[in-house]
Amino acid sequence: MQKVLFFIAFSIFFSCQKKEEKKEDINFNRSKLLTQAADNIIVPALEGAYMSVFSLQNATDNFINNPTESNLLVAQEKWKLMAYNWQNINMFNFGPAGEIGVNKSINEEAGTFPINTSKIENYIQAKDTSFNNFDRDARGIYAIEFLLFGQNQNLTEIIRDHTSNPFRREYLKACVNKLKQQIGQVYNAWNSSYSMEFKSNTGTDIGSSISLFYNEFLKSYEGLKNFKFGIPLGLRPGQTNPLPQNVEAYYSGHSLELAFAHWSQLKKIWEGRGLNGKDGIGFKEYLVTISGGNALIESTEKQMAEIDKAFSNIPQKPLSKCIQEDFEKVNLVHTEMQKHTRFFKSDLSSLIGIAITYSSGDGD
Repeated sequence: MQKVLFFIAFSIFFSCQKKEEKKEDINFNRSKLLTQAADNIIVPALEGAYMSVFSLQNATDNFINNPTESNLLVAQEKWKLMAYNWQNINMFNFGPAGEIGVNKSINEEAGTFPINTSKIENYIQAKDTSFNNFDRDARGIYAIEFLLFGQNQNLTEIIRDHTSNPFRREYLKACVNKLKQQIGQVYNAWNSSYSMEFKSNTGTDIGSSISLFYNEFLKSYEGLKNFKFGIPLGLRPGQTNPLPQNVEAYYSGHSLELAFAHWSQLKKIWEGRGLNGKDGIGFKEYLVTISGGNALIESTEKQMAEIDKAFSNIPQKPLSKCIQEDFEKVNLVHTEMQKHTRFFKSDLSSLIGIAITYSSGDGD
């Protein structure tokens, strides 16, 4: 009889616990987070990127038709604007931007770096703009950068390369057109039907909108840490030396600004802050409704401030030069980001109950 009473008491206790957990879960309206993400972060960011590709296309067409220094400078400036806008969308590699057939995510298809200059030169020599290959390091944003900024070249030398081989300009044109098509396809899909699908899928299981959103947010953070800092610094497993030439935007020298823009967008997503700066519902607000959430918010934002501080201490010059001349200051950003990984990754995942569906391969 005592065993029966114990079993009943245990069952009641367990049931109450489950009810309490469920009550805690339904305190947060995930639909509001998804709506804020879709309407005020993702779609506006995609629109901004798409519009900037139009501007880049117009500028490069002007340069192709009339290769003057002034037209080249305008094209370079429009590339820089496009690269900044890219930082706002490179973490949305799901749905229309995810892997489809032989195509990888848009981040891999359009944003692969470092690029392979030998491959680019070979395709130019072969007069091949079909892109019927898997050489993603020979096209996209950073191939366009190489063609517009050259490799340690002044404006006159860059123009000479384009005028001495007209097909160089054709390859540039093809790369820009391809980029416009890729970003346009994703933007149009979000702007038509996928946005509603994303907002209506309010579960937390693998494949749910919030799972996809969170996992790509986290992958983007680790991509910033590992690929924009870790590899150029020579800190990844198997590396023996720094590779400063492997920074993002090596040829234009805008690597540091772009890395900080990437970090800034990740902070906005954490806060649920729209592209216009207006605050909304993000992962931070999700944590407020969960036991232990406020403590994690405090720890997370304290470490985020350390990352901001480390960024501010890096001299304003190309990141590749900073790695060579101010290694420890750049290394500190990576160190602080490494410390922060647990807050965005294991701790946040555990509290909001969303599984990590990918392997970062860095052991944290």
